[in-house]
Amino acid sequence: MLRRLDEADFNALAPHLSETSIGRGGTLNPAEETIDTTYFIESGVCSLVLTSPDDRVAEIGIVGPEGVVGASPIIGVYSVPHSSFMQVAGRALKLPAETLCEIVQKRPAIALMIARFRHVLAMQAIQTALANAHYTVEERLARWLLMCQDRLGSNEIELTHDFLSTMLSVRRSTVTLATHNLEGAGLIRAQRGRITVVKRKELAALAAGSYGMPEEEYERILGPLRT
Repeated sequence: MLRRLDEADFNALAPHLSETSIGRGGTLNPAEETIDTTYFIESGVCSLVLTSPDDRVAEIGIVGPEGVVGASPIIGVYSVPHSSFMQVAGRALKLPAETLCEIVQKRPAIALMIARFRHVLAMQAIQTALANAHYTVEERLARWLLMCQDRLGSNEIELTHDFLSTMLSVRRSTVTLATHNLEGAGLIRAQRGRITVVKRKELAALAAGSYGMPEEEYERILGPLRT
């Protein structure tokens, strides 16, 4: 995402950025806690997850190198009801959220880029609601794998069935059956802790209308999803 900034705007951020590696399951911003750090994802995939008061969990969005996590302080929002953690290990460039707030006051182009990304993230949440309401588990699994592949730039995705059951809000046995169905159709290859996308075009056809709108919106207003 930082590559989309012009040189002067990037140079304003650069002295404050530090690189960090985050393992799978590592938390970036816990729910309901003060957001003190902003992360520009460089590799891997971050999951945004909402937990209800009775401990029901659902993923509401994912963020990869195309986006930023923990930027809501620039609009005066210092805590959010959802948590963010790495579903696929990776790296990020981080800086204090307060520092980002100070910089965007002088560099409105940075604030505009972040606002546009947050718009796309809202579109992703909307399409997730549509997918959960009207598409089968196999179709939703296809969508989710395509979204991860978009952000990883790799056919191989390190995932477990337990993790997928949380992300898709279904039982582990349901995920196992859906995975077997996609593998039986030759669309993916599943191994312990890893899924390989074999036929992306066919996987996208299966996902149908549950996939693609946020990605198209990103490219419309920000440019290619991966640079």
